[in-house]
Amino acid sequence: MATLEVVPLATYALWYFRPQYGNYTIFETNVPTSDLSDLGFDYTIALHAPGKEGEYGQMPMSGYSYDDGYNDGKGLAQWLEQEVNPELPYLVEIPVLVKDDKEQWILFKNSNYIIKPAVRGLDYWRGWIDGVYTHTGGLQRGFYWNLEFPWQVVREVVYEEDISTLSDKIIDWGQQFIWIPYVNDTINRDNTDIKSLARYFTYVFVQPHYYQRWREYYTGTLKGSPKKYPYLDSETGVSALVAVLNWVRKNVPNGYLELEVDGSINQYPELTHKACDYVSAQRRSEVGGLWPKRAYYYGVDLKNVREVRGHCPDW
Repeated sequence: MATLEVVPLATYALWYFRPQYGNYTIFETNVPTSDLSDLGFDYTIALHAPGKEGEYGQMPMSGYSYDDGYNDGKGLAQWLEQEVNPELPYLVEIPVLVKDDKEQWILFKNSNYIIKPAVRGLDYWRGWIDGVYTHTGGLQRGFYWNLEFPWQVVREVVYEEDISTLSDKIIDWGQQFIWIPYVNDTINRDNTDIKSLARYFTYVFVQPHYYQRWREYYTGTLKGSPKKYPYLDSETGVSALVAVLNWVRKNVPNGYLELEVDGSINQYPELTHKACDYVSAQRRSEVGGLWPKRAYYYGVDLKNVREVRGHCPDW
C-alpha cells in the first residue's frame, strides 16, 4: 500500500474547464495555471462547469461500462496533460451524474425524491479513475467526488458502498480523495450524509453558501423573506457563519472550509465584503485563526481572487 499524501497546510483552487463538442476547452480568464501558484494555491481541482443553464455542455460519456469509463477518463487525462499542462499538483473530478441540469433536481424534489438523477455507476467510475491515473504524470495527486448534494446516500442518488469502494482504491494508491458538500443557514446539518460519509474522504471541505445567500439577496433571486435567513441579519449574520464552522470542527474530524466568490462582485461591490467575511469568521471560530486547509471557489476568472484579496489579503 502506498503512503497517503497528507499535508498539514494546503489550499485548493477549484479550476474549471468547459466541455465542448465531446472534448474540452479552457476558460481564457482562468489561465495560465502558473498564476494559481503565484496566488498562493498549493493544489488545483480540475472539474467541469456545465454553466447555469447547461450552456457549456455536459461531460462526454461513451457508455456505462468499465471500458467506457476508462476511455473517457483517459481522454480527459490526456487533454489535461497535453493542453493544460498543470503547473501545480492537481486532483481530477469523478463525474458522478450522467448530466447536469436544474430540471432533474426539481423533478427529484417534486417527486418526493423518487425520480432520481441518473448516475454513471460504479463500473464506469472504476474505469474512469483507472483511465485518469494511468495517463497522468507525477503532478496528479487524487480525485474529487463531483456531487455536492449532502443527502446523496440517504436519498439514494448513490450508494455508500460505491463511495467506499472508490475510496479504498484511491487511498490504496496513496492519493487524496476530496468531497465538497454544501450546507447553508437553514439546513439541519446533522440531518445530512456529511458526518457519515466523511470517513471515506481524505478531506471534506464544507461549503457554507454564505456568499451565495448574500448574492441571492443583492441580485433579487432570494426566495422568501430575508428574515428567514440567519446569514442576512446585518448584526448576527457572520455569527451564523461561525456556527457552521464550529459545527464542522466538532463533527467532521477531517472537515475544513470552502471560501466563495464569483464575478457578481463586479455588479454588486458589497459582495466583496461578504467574501471577506469568511476570513473574520475563521478567526472567530473555535480554530481561532485561518484554517490550515481551505478550498476556494472563485468562478472561472482569476481576477476575482485578486479583487477580493485587495480588500482582505488573507482570503
